[in-house]
Amino acid sequence: MSDTQKTIITLICERAADLNGIVDDKGTFSEVPGMKVIKFPCSGMIQPLMIENALKGGAGGVIVCGCQIGDCYYREGNRMIRERLLGERPPTLKKATDRSKILALWLAKPQRQRFIDESKQFIARLDSAPAVEAK
Repeated sequence: MSDTQKTIITLICERAADLNGIVDDKGTFSEVPGMKVIKFPCSGMIQPLMIENALKGGAGGVIVCGCQIGDCYYREGNRMIRERLLGERPPTLKKATDRSKILALWLAKPQRQRFIDESKQFIARLDSAPAVEAK
C-alpha cells in the first residue's frame, strides 16, 4: 500500500485558506479523497507531537496550514509553529520524523485554490516517492 492510500491529515488554522463548503463536519475534504481536515482556532495550537503521532499512527502525510506569516489573528501563532517545524523553537519535531511527509503552508482565506493545488502536488510527490520498508 502506498503512503497516499493512507489518510493525509491536515491541521489548519480556521483563519487560513477558507475550506468552508468543501470540508464536512467530520473533516472529510471533498476535493481530495483520503484527506481529513482538523481545524484549530490558531496554527500556534498545533504541536509537533500531533504531527509525529499522526505519522506514527499510519497517516501517509501531514499538512500544516496557518494564516500568512505576519498576519496572525492571534499575533504570533503562525510564527510559533513555523519555528517549531524549522527546529528554531521548542518543542521541535524529533530528529527521526520523516520531514518529507510534512507540508507547511501559510495562506490567507481567499487562497483556497492554492491550498487545493499544493495539497494535490504534495500527495502526488508522496505517491511518486519510493516505498520504504519498515524495519
